[in-house]
Amino acid sequence: MGSTYHQLFYHFVWGTYKRHEMIDAKIEKDLKRLIRDKIIENKSELLCFGCTTDHVHLLVRLHPAVSVSGIIGEVKGYSSYVIANQIRLESGFRWQGGFGAPTIFGDDLPRLIQHIDSQKKHHGDNSLDRKWKINNIWKPCLYISWIQNYLFSLSE
Repeated sequence: MGSTYHQLFYHFVWGTYKRHEMIDAKIEKDLKRLIRDKIIENKSELLCFGCTTDHVHLLVRLHPAVSVSGIIGEVKGYSSYVIANQIRLESGFRWQGGFGAPTIFGDDLPRLIQHIDSQKKHHGDNSLDRKWKINNIWKPCLYISWIQNYLFSLSE
C-alpha cells in the first residue's frame, strides 16, 4: 500500500473577540489541551502552542486531507464552547471571526518555535518588532508586517 509524504507546516494565529484580555494561566492550560485534542482528532499534530492574554499562536503539521479553514473552525468552535460553557461560565469567552495561517518552510521551524515559546516575553516588554528586525528571524520581513497588521488591526 502506498503512502503520502507531506510537510504541511502552518503558523495559525487568532485573537480573542475584540482583543479582550481573557486568557489567564488557567484558561491557557485548558486551551492548550482542548486545541491539542481537536488537532489530534483531525489527524494533525500540534508542534508548538503559545499565547498571551488576547491571542494564540500555534505551529501545526497538518494532515493533507484536512483543510486549513476546517480545522481552525473546529478548534476555535470547540475551545470557545468548552471554555464559555463548562470551564469559565461567566466569562463570555469567544474568539474573533478571522485567523492567520501562513505556511512555514521546514528550515524555519526552530525560529518559529522560539518565537511562539516567547510570546509572553515578546509582548510583555514590547520588544517584538525590534527583536524580529534586529535578529532577522523571518524571511522575508513582509511576514513580520503581515502578522503585526493582522493581530493589531482587528476591530471585530
